[in-house]
Amino acid sequence: MRVATDLPFDSSRDLHDWISDNWWPLLVVGAVAIVGLATAIQFALDPFYVNRDSALFQHGGWYIGQGATLYVDIWDLKPPLIFWLSGVLAFLSFGNMALLHVYGVLAAVAAVVGGLVFVGLTTHRLTGDGFASVTAAASMLVLTSVYTFPYAGIRPKYFAFLCGAAALYFAVEDRYLLSGVVAALATGFWHLAGLLAFLVVGMALQRAGVRAAARTVAGGVAVAALTVLPFVLNGTAIPLFVEVVLAPIYGVERYTLVSRSLTTLVELGPGVLLVPVAAVGWVWAVRENWREYWWVAAGGTLYFFQVFLEFQGAIELVLLFLFVALGVGLLVAELSVPSRRSLVAGCLVALVVTTMYWNQGPVTPVKDEVEDLKDEHNIPNYEALPPDPPASPSMQTIYWEKLKPELCHYRLGHKQKYFEMTTGGTLYKSECGQWPYEQDPFPWLVDSLLPFAAPPTGI
Repeated sequence: MRVATDLPFDSSRDLHDWISDNWWPLLVVGAVAIVGLATAIQFALDPFYVNRDSALFQHGGWYIGQGATLYVDIWDLKPPLIFWLSGVLAFLSFGNMALLHVYGVLAAVAAVVGGLVFVGLTTHRLTGDGFASVTAAASMLVLTSVYTFPYAGIRPKYFAFLCGAAALYFAVEDRYLLSGVVAALATGFWHLAGLLAFLVVGMALQRAGVRAAARTVAGGVAVAALTVLPFVLNGTAIPLFVEVVLAPIYGVERYTLVSRSLTTLVELGPGVLLVPVAAVGWVWAVRENWREYWWVAAGGTLYFFQVFLEFQGAIELVLLFLFVALGVGLLVAELSVPSRRSLVAGCLVALVVTTMYWNQGPVTPVKDEVEDLKDEHNIPNYEALPPDPPASPSMQTIYWEKLKPELCHYRLGHKQKYFEMTTGGTLYKSECGQWPYEQDPFPWLVDSLLPFAAPPTGI
């Protein structure tokens, strides 16, 4: 005898079909509910906590409004768009740092929600499958910091995720100019999003030829020019180049293959299992129709190797997981039997839950053991760094008390201290961004790019 319920489904098959039919409201409402609820809970548990990096970005936006010059009065590695965005938020907050922080949290939530929605939209555009679209977006939740950390403030990687996911969507929608624009915006938030810019140009070239690729390039170049132009006009192009381009190259961390692999496990926990699942989806989709799906596998492979370039926390993998999510969606779409599709979705839910506990649980003995093992294989980085200037206030103090630091080095991260030490600079200066070589910038750059030239001197 069948028992009647008030739910729109009475079996797993009915649930599967209901998700497929209602994928769009589920995608939007689910993304808002999950990220919003997680942020509200975290914010309630630790009200007005601001992460050290977020404090810099939010304070920097306010500080620029007080007349400070980016990369001169404020030393930082990140491209300028995060400071411009926080500057707008600071203007709207009327100097109230608590309100500015709330704006930063809301902006972070909006960026993550938007990125999740674009992942689902892109999957649906590729497959026409509502169930696969919801599954793909849900795959991003394996990256726990995507939804558990926006409460701590604004961060550029959230916006790189949003713009990167949007760029891919517009590329498959054949809106090439817009795709190039948004891919360049992603790069303006985070250097490593630059790979997406090249990828969408390749997609345009393969899908519609040279003219489409040219439109993509034109959109990207226009954004890049508008981003750099203010620094050229006010004479701070050199500080921009020194801090955003040179300093990250100097600051790349050393590691052993074992330690970096264990770091990945520490950050992702059980969620690391989703990467090979996505790889199966990439291979399967490329074998079925390589002209349609090659870029998913290419993007996933390229960003997988980012683990061995820049990896200081799970959020660093957000662009890799953009392609992991698409791979999972393609795999689910290829499975024709609803029970198998539901099985993959069920395993995904289990990975999301267990990974959340791995990263947020009060007792994680296995994770602790892996961390200890990782520490045994680590190579020391940034040894013998110069000490912080005496009585340096914390970044949080600088933020909440609206300080205007006398020294441009006030974030005092390891990479900036290492860069100054290596290039013979100092942390005790009122203005940053000085060219660190004896040779002038243009000849230095030409000599650096020519393979037969002597290496730059004057460090």
